[in-house]
Amino acid sequence: MHNNFLQKKELFSLNTLKCLRNEYFFNECDLCFSRCSEMALGLQKEKIKLFENRCIECGDCIGICPTQALNLENFDTEEFILNFINTQKSTILEKVDIPSFGMLDSHHLLTIIIRKKENLYLEYDEACKNLEYLKQIQKQTNNFLQSINFKYKVELKKHIDELNIENKIRRNLFKTIFENKKQLQKETSVSNNLKIKNKETISKLILLKNSIKLIIEEVENIELSTLDSTLLFNKQIDFNSCTNCLDCINFCPTNALFQNEKKDSIYFQAGKCIGCNICDDICKEKAISNKEKINLIDFTFDKASKLVEFTYKTCQECNSVFIYKNGDIICPRCKDFRDNHSSMFTLAKDF
Repeated sequence: MHNNFLQKKELFSLNTLKCLRNEYFFNECDLCFSRCSEMALGLQKEKIKLFENRCIECGDCIGICPTQALNLENFDTEEFILNFINTQKSTILEKVDIPSFGMLDSHHLLTIIIRKKENLYLEYDEACKNLEYLKQIQKQTNNFLQSINFKYKVELKKHIDELNIENKIRRNLFKTIFENKKQLQKETSVSNNLKIKNKETISKLILLKNSIKLIIEEVENIELSTLDSTLLFNKQIDFNSCTNCLDCINFCPTNALFQNEKKDSIYFQAGKCIGCNICDDICKEKAISNKEKINLIDFTFDKASKLVEFTYKTCQECNSVFIYKNGDIICPRCKDFRDNHSSMFTLAKDF
């Protein structure tokens, strides 16, 4: 069933308005494709499409989506994370506690570990098809924790008693997936409302930043590297190259880039950036690039940094307003004419 932007198969849904592939025509994000063993997600006329007849509603593709465009309607991952934090448990079992480990990513794992301040164990069975993905998000999570000198980590462990886990799956699977939802905690309700009302809100990113706020005073190293990071991103703009065309702002899916009220500066909030690099790609002048370092406080508290500021002046030739970058007070168009084309209008008497 299709309802404009929402594609569904009973419990699984794809919100195409949130999809990076639809946000920007030249974006080549294929993360969900790579996770779907049934080839239920693909392209049709260069737009993301859910092939309902192939989808088995496993949830394997959900966690890897950077904009949370994918959803399993009978299992709210953020609600599960917050409820798990309030338990005495330190182990998550696939198909018992959560339908699929593919519904998690490093944001979720970090939220749990930082708030519980203990190691987290992900327990898998022999038939686990998410093992490589688990190893990937385990590495991302532990690298971040190590960078801030946080002593806890996530570990993977294999089931020893397969018969026992099979019994647990039979007893708990339907109860886990289809149980009536409990009254959401306040933070969950807020994140869900934001997720519904604002397409740019990434609730798992909000949970992570809120978690870091709880320990920020304990963190000794706040200047972190963005190289090879899947969590932290920072941007810079070259003043001499930027034309203030605003394409980067208009196509930013999370509003991480924005103008001030005077329209003379471009700002960036690292805490909203998901590293899609659409801004880098769309910039015709290639004025945008990645910074190698980021301040954790700026990221956590959504502090906006000024990337570039412009001064506007009136051209002495045509009286139009233009971005002034030192030199003569003349707009680029008039300067180009003066330097390259003025000879075309030389009077006959001057020959």
